[in-house]
Amino acid sequence: MKKYLILCVLALTLLLTACGGEQAAADTAEEAVKDHYYQILDAAGKELYTVTDSGAVAEIDALINKAGGENADHGNAEGDPLYTYVYWQETTLHAGEDPDAEREYLEVFRTQVRQGSNAVTTEVLSDTLEGVGSFVGVEGLGGLLTFTAEVPRETADALRDPAQFAGA
Repeated sequence: MKKYLILCVLALTLLLTACGGEQAAADTAEEAVKDHYYQILDAAGKELYTVTDSGAVAEIDALINKAGGENADHGNAEGDPLYTYVYWQETTLHAGEDPDAEREYLEVFRTQVRQGSNAVTTEVLSDTLEGVGSFVGVEGLGGLLTFTAEVPRETADALRDPAQFAGA
């Protein structure tokens, strides 16, 4: 009888230790998401706004995510950009670093919208992919990292109105 009791206690202990696994995994995944924000520039490259509010950042993320996909072509759209959305992302936390310490932000990509066009151009900065070009045996990744997509008019109009993100 004692053997069965010990086996039951061991099985129960094993079962209870696994109960928190899902939440711990969700917490770890949430912590792995790097903080980011947007800097919005005008046609001359002058900073208009810095958007750090999580709600506004999520809105911009959703708009920019519509600018990718299967309809994207390599290269720039014609015309000068009206606004540029610069995506800044927190640097990677390395082993041994204090997770609570302030970290640097790196410019990862720029998305540009033009007046009178629904074409949105995104340029992934080659500095972001430091060492990737040599790893895959490709030089001059710049052209491969710039693509333009035609987006719905509502998306382009929203990106042409950066003031909506400033007050958030």
